[in-house]
Amino acid sequence: MSEQGQVKKNLLFNILSLVANVGVGIIYTPYLVKSLGLIAYGVVPLALIINQYVSVLTGSLTSALTRFYSIALQRNDLEEASKYISTSLVVVGGIVVILTPPLYYLVQHIDAVFTIPNNLVASAKLLFLFTLISFGVSLISSVFNITLYAYNRLDYMNIIKIFRISLKLGFVVLLFTCLNKDIAYVGMANFLTEFVILIFSIYAFFRFTKGSVSVNIKLFDKASLGLMSAMASWVIVQQLGDTMLYRIDNIIVNKFWSTKESGILGAFTELGTYTMVISTVIGSLFGPLILQAYSREDHDTVRKMTLDRSVSVGVMVAVMIGIICGFSPIILKVWLGPDFSSYNQWLYLKLFLVPFYSAAGVFAFASRAWNRVRVPAIWTLLLGGLNLGVVWLIANYGNTESTTIVSILLVCLIFGIAQSYFLNGLVFGNIYENTYNIVIINSLKIFMVLVLVSAIGYFLSPYLISLNVFFSLSIVAILGLICLVLSFKIVLNKEQVNSMVELVYKR
Repeated sequence: MSEQGQVKKNLLFNILSLVANVGVGIIYTPYLVKSLGLIAYGVVPLALIINQYVSVLTGSLTSALTRFYSIALQRNDLEEASKYISTSLVVVGGIVVILTPPLYYLVQHIDAVFTIPNNLVASAKLLFLFTLISFGVSLISSVFNITLYAYNRLDYMNIIKIFRISLKLGFVVLLFTCLNKDIAYVGMANFLTEFVILIFSIYAFFRFTKGSVSVNIKLFDKASLGLMSAMASWVIVQQLGDTMLYRIDNIIVNKFWSTKESGILGAFTELGTYTMVISTVIGSLFGPLILQAYSREDHDTVRKMTLDRSVSVGVMVAVMIGIICGFSPIILKVWLGPDFSSYNQWLYLKLFLVPFYSAAGVFAFASRAWNRVRVPAIWTLLLGGLNLGVVWLIANYGNTESTTIVSILLVCLIFGIAQSYFLNGLVFGNIYENTYNIVIINSLKIFMVLVLVSAIGYFLSPYLISLNVFFSLSIVAILGLICLVLSFKIVLNKEQVNSMVELVYKR
């Protein structure tokens, strides 16, 4: 299949993945909140935080593998590709073995780390245990799935995403219905889901490599490990900083307030995660294309594609986030219930990062292709540590009112935008000359769209909230489409619009 045909196919399956994520996202979090209760649900996001910190140590390896393995395949160096993937699987297995004792100890003393009601401690331990095991299984799957990424088969990767999100909901409903409504079964559902995904990932790997890439412990290669480790070590540092920026607020709120507040914030964080997944419907299409252009040493294409599509993705996501935030009284009332509407300030502060984060993701594709990860890693860790220190001081010396939580979220938002968009834009500017001004101008375009669309929703919400739910949501959807079209017409130039149109239609 031609590159353009594959991009169209990838886009189609990205849209299907979007539909699945939106559909399940609308159902999953409210289902858990209503089935478990807000206080019990507040423990679930905490398990995901631990999972994310562990992924820093291991997911960084797959990130480094993506770069070296993909370039080897693009250059048809199958022997080198076999060494990379075999070495990675051996290292992943070793890391899992090494981490098992300390993580098991952590699970057994989880109530000393987080604030958890006594009646939920036993179930919480099982939740954390199953969640961590699920992560180990998913890591092995991700190593195999890099082959799909290297061949630009994002359609298959989206099938895996659809399986993951759908099976997770299906297993939770099945376990809650047949056994009991317990947070432990949320972790068990994650484990069952990842086990099914692993089987499919191994099947996809052998289907696309057709024996050309070998997986064999004897192919473990110290030289390959050295190349990947040099990059992976800095990715570890960067992801540690990322986690301190995006997830630390939930830990602080749990420690200084309770599982009720962390549950509310956790629900909004999950909505932010869903919107980030949705933003990859377009953004993820560019990763393989940028890496392929870099492999051909076509740097004009890398530069233009990165700049044009970064702002295009940022503006599109800004419209989506603006609609969600502006009409949050209506959306939260339908999604989680009227009790959550009074916390819509928290939602604004959690979601305003997403457009900049999504735009920065396109910059990250280019910097990782160049293996320029050391400087952003150091700065991300410094910003993450500074963010942690500031929000801890606010929580420790502030009052127990929700206004203190607002201050914490505002600080996290400022640090998050600085780290995600401006730091990645600065790194990109160091690679390609005469791009700093464009990066700044593009950030202003994204900010302007985000604020204006949010303001429209804010002023119209009081008039729509009393209407029929279906009618009001239909109006919100129509307004979202109008805002998207106007944003493209007014904010983006002709070349930037064409760069998005050419994804599905090439003149």
